[in-house]
Amino acid sequence: MEKLKLFIIAGEKSGDNHASALLSEIQKYAETEVSGTGGAGLKALGQKQFYDINEMNAIGIDEAIRKLPFLLKVRDRLVAEIKQNRPDAVILVDYPGFNLRFAGYAKELGIPVIFYISPTFWAWHYSRVKKLRQFCDLVLCIYPFEPEMLKKEGVNAVYVGNPLKKQINIKCADMSEFLAKGNFSGEKPVIGLLPGSRRREVESLLPVMVETAKALPMYDYVIGVADTIDEGRVRELIKGTQIRLATGLTHDIMKYSHLLWICSGTATLEAAIIGTPMVLMYRTGALTYALGQFIVRTKYIGMPNIIMKKAVIPELIQGDANARNLANFTKKIEDSYETVKADLKTVGDYFPDTDASAEAAKEIYSFLKNPSEGN
Repeated sequence: MEKLKLFIIAGEKSGDNHASALLSEIQKYAETEVSGTGGAGLKALGQKQFYDINEMNAIGIDEAIRKLPFLLKVRDRLVAEIKQNRPDAVILVDYPGFNLRFAGYAKELGIPVIFYISPTFWAWHYSRVKKLRQFCDLVLCIYPFEPEMLKKEGVNAVYVGNPLKKQINIKCADMSEFLAKGNFSGEKPVIGLLPGSRRREVESLLPVMVETAKALPMYDYVIGVADTIDEGRVRELIKGTQIRLATGLTHDIMKYSHLLWICSGTATLEAAIIGTPMVLMYRTGALTYALGQFIVRTKYIGMPNIIMKKAVIPELIQGDANARNLANFTKKIEDSYETVKADLKTVGDYFPDTDASAEAAKEIYSFLKNPSEGN
């Protein structure tokens, strides 16, 4: 079996999930020597990590500005690494703010650049299309409408399917097992709390969720804790409540909860594919939000709503993400519960049962074997 030297950059938890699933498929084609940045998933597959995702997380422009000196240091270190060791390809996974800039440096060095999970240029920051065209040799898309849009702009783009469907991992066999694990009586509906995989998200959203839970005693509550979050801090925030804490059961919480209070991001699409009604919450820095008003091209921020082109799920953003609104919209979902579930089924049906990681690996291997065919 031949050997591929790959440099992979993932900058957050979801990126590490996607990148590790992709790498495991690439390793079916060739032995790999992998370096770059990532999390536990990539590390388990042998990646030599110069930086961990927990160091690289930055939500919004405000936090990115505060982290700029560190991120510049990261950039310089990683550029030096690819210059010295010259991988067969640089694979950039999501994390577009950093990765699109890094793509330019790799391109200057003549190293093939592959971008997996195209930036959502159609929702905001359309100017990123120019960088995709200039710096990326192959762009792998997870939404079926993206390749046609990108090809019109001169980008070599391919649709590989959405990886979320295959990555959903339900561990409990049924509702009874889930209730037993949480020590729930089953007499009350369960609301799942998913406040995000970044510390800033949890600090911002979880107190609102806790306050609302205290006001709605007719439910049981369970919170899913991402492995990127300090469990001790979460325990502090839920202290004195009846909220259960679960680790490693995020998708079970999505499936078996009656409804979800959930941070905006990848998790909303996962929950939509599973089919559980939810209230989306999002808070970011004031500067990020203000600038976003000028560059966002869509009416909604939640992917279920963007796909359906209507407010299938409520979106509580910035100051609207408060306990009163969360309680009110929870009741509204209850009043139209089956309609919401039907709409979410449509969202789930939008994506074919393609193994996106396997398709992406096949495209990458084919491209590296015959790079001229992709141009």
